[in-house]
Amino acid sequence: MANQTPTNPPDTRVKQLRFAYPFRKKGQGNVAGAEFTDEHEFHKLLKRESLGNYSVSSKGMWHGGIHVSELGAGAALDLKFGVRCMADGEVVAFRINRAYLVSQMPAQGAEPAREARYSTGFALVRHTMEFPKNNKLTFFSLYMHLQDLAGYEGDRALPKPAYWMPDFKVTQFAHDRPTAGAGRMVPADQIGLKVRATQPHGTPLCILPRGVQFSISKREGDWGQIKDTQGAQLIAPSAGGYVEPNAAINGWVFLGREGGHYAAEEVMPDSRVDRVVTLDRPFQIKAGDLIGHLGRYDSLSRRAENRTVHIEVFCGDGIKDFIRQGRDWVVAHGHDQAKWRALGLSSEPTILRVAANTTLYRAPLNQGERPSVTDVIQVIAISELEKNPDNKRLESDGRKIPWWHVTSVDEHGRDIDGWVRQEGFSGGRVTREFVQSWVDFGIFEKPHDPTHTMFATAKSYIDYRTEADVPARAALEKLSPLMAEVYRAIFPRGDGSRAADELCQATDDPWRALRVSRLLIKHESEWANPAKWQQLIGEMERVTGQRPEFGEERRRIERLVWWDAVKGGVSDLPGSSVFHIHPIGLVSNFCDPQLITLEMLAAVNPHGSREYHERILPALNKYARGYFIITPRRIAHFLSQISVESRFKNVEESLNYSARRMKEVYGCKPPSRGSKTPIFSEDGNDIVCNFGQLRSKLWTNTDYYSNNPEHLGNYVYADRYGNGSEASGDGYKYRGRGLIQITFKENYETFKSEHNRRFPHDQQDFVADPDLLLNDIDYGIESAFVYWAVKRNINPIADNGDVRAVTLKVNGGENGISERRAAYNKVATILGLPPDGV
Repeated sequence: MANQTPTNPPDTRVKQLRFAYPFRKKGQGNVAGAEFTDEHEFHKLLKRESLGNYSVSSKGMWHGGIHVSELGAGAALDLKFGVRCMADGEVVAFRINRAYLVSQMPAQGAEPAREARYSTGFALVRHTMEFPKNNKLTFFSLYMHLQDLAGYEGDRALPKPAYWMPDFKVTQFAHDRPTAGAGRMVPADQIGLKVRATQPHGTPLCILPRGVQFSISKREGDWGQIKDTQGAQLIAPSAGGYVEPNAAINGWVFLGREGGHYAAEEVMPDSRVDRVVTLDRPFQIKAGDLIGHLGRYDSLSRRAENRTVHIEVFCGDGIKDFIRQGRDWVVAHGHDQAKWRALGLSSEPTILRVAANTTLYRAPLNQGERPSVTDVIQVIAISELEKNPDNKRLESDGRKIPWWHVTSVDEHGRDIDGWVRQEGFSGGRVTREFVQSWVDFGIFEKPHDPTHTMFATAKSYIDYRTEADVPARAALEKLSPLMAEVYRAIFPRGDGSRAADELCQATDDPWRALRVSRLLIKHESEWANPAKWQQLIGEMERVTGQRPEFGEERRRIERLVWWDAVKGGVSDLPGSSVFHIHPIGLVSNFCDPQLITLEMLAAVNPHGSREYHERILPALNKYARGYFIITPRRIAHFLSQISVESRFKNVEESLNYSARRMKEVYGCKPPSRGSKTPIFSEDGNDIVCNFGQLRSKLWTNTDYYSNNPEHLGNYVYADRYGNGSEASGDGYKYRGRGLIQITFKENYETFKSEHNRRFPHDQQDFVADPDLLLNDIDYGIESAFVYWAVKRNINPIADNGDVRAVTLKVNGGENGISERRAAYNKVATILGLPPDGV
């Protein structure tokens, strides 16, 4: 039989998306603000936005997204840092205004004529979510009313969005020249910007003369890969040499600052400004990357400058089947850790859900007198609860079930708080939920008003807006079937007599805002079919007469819409009737608030790849919570120490030593106190142990132990810390493994005990199978937390000690302390901690 090439097993992991809130909190000075971790905090900020909330505006119109304005929620946000992409994806379309458009408002009475500026700039990002395997959802996030190009040119310190991919022009500060050949002089006019085969020191391909304009296909840091030189006459890299006309294509040029100036400056071509651009090659973008900054959208009815952004998320009908399949999988397999691992996902639920009508105990295990009863559903990330240790108590009996301190509201609208048991709570339904269940998200798709109001007819809307003297103008029966259904979901006990008023004010209450954020509503997009607006404005004019703002509104609408233009270049953009998803509801459901971030890993481990950091990040956060490394100081100390100890690599102890090295490490006695390093010297080719020899067999049976890891381990680790004799094989079996290597049977037993106690749904036997630490990197990572928090009890030292104190506890000495301190200070900057001094 012919030999068959072995095939790799199929990849069963799902595509994982990372999510991020669209803004950071407001920072101090030039330091970026902290990440949001609490959904409730963001909903409270959105209460400040009087015009544009999901799903009804304050004027009674359908609104498919949220607004964040400079004077509203933006007052508490880091607007300088900009609007951020909410999930990993790819920019498929955008529009940049070279300068804001202007609405000319004529003088009216005592009010003089004025200009109201507005932005039609936007970015559209496509995302793909997968769960379970091969069950995929394509959705889009939209960021509307972004800052114009003139605003960036007026503030050079403000970073531009990377997806713009502007052209570049070689400036007068480019000073590269050809190399002089034998007997050849370099002409004075042959000067420009060198193009290299690779960056940063690749072979020179040619030189772009000053003034030449070129485009790039890729940017990596300060280097760009050339896509097109627009027919430029290139300069050969050597004087008098020949250069191909396309020699620069795919070469690399330096785009950074050199000598205080840029050798190439950005130029936005007319083909990318003031028009909808769809990208033949979508631009890859990560959650948290810059999308843009707030742009102008001045009111037509009042004199005021207004900077804002409209953010929304939408998708096609596929979301219904996507959610159904995901929920079915969780019901069938949610208890099976192996199934989760096959998908590359954590088997730990991350959301605590407290149902309505749940009794909040006065204390764990003690209901107390007149306990409060909830009137709303509370969902909160377990990691958010864990950030405050006072929120958690463990029962003292066998299973150690957690009790959580939560907040809520009672039937009278009063704030309440109390304790609930994580499982089997007698006071009501308390559950841990998986994000993949889309817990409490509901589908709403009944007919709606074609003119985009919340009413069944345009006339009912106009009656409401003009406060016409008609019966029950705000009543439930006047609403469209869709919005009547939405009303009932938000106000289940409302009498409906003021339904329209209540919907306009729904998000004033943070608990109702939370409920609104779980509504998946099918409605025609605001950015398609401008005829609907013309119809509504015409109806308004018949009642109120013509007004200047109506004409300007028509012109704005014609310039704002983009759906048909994008649809021509983005084939999987759905029809304009789409399901809208609350941006904060989506992000908060899937964005597990992270104690440790990619930014922190990149700071302490700059040579590690982003791909590897993304791979280990979920486990680092899981076990940081499990072992209470949850405060900024503990996190900074832990990451800085691990970065020096192992560079976050999951390794096993080699024990494969030459005869000489074996004796140096294991065969010489160290001093009685002080350094743990064996002290030896050379006498010819022999090793002389200055403080005496250890382990006689290394000297008498050298060939048996040298270059044989199993023999050596069994001998040097025998009869210590739970290991049996050399013949037992325990020494090699329980050799060092993990980020901070666990060694000896006793320590593996501790690891087993701690893991199974803290993660009862994932029972493992690391004593019977210590290679679990190598075969599953998550356990290799957890071993470092066990060493830190259990074996060495470093958390209290990290709370109060400096880098030196923690290093002594981790390492037994001051080995690498400068590197550890430098790493600590990098994370400390991110976490807002003071630096560690020398």
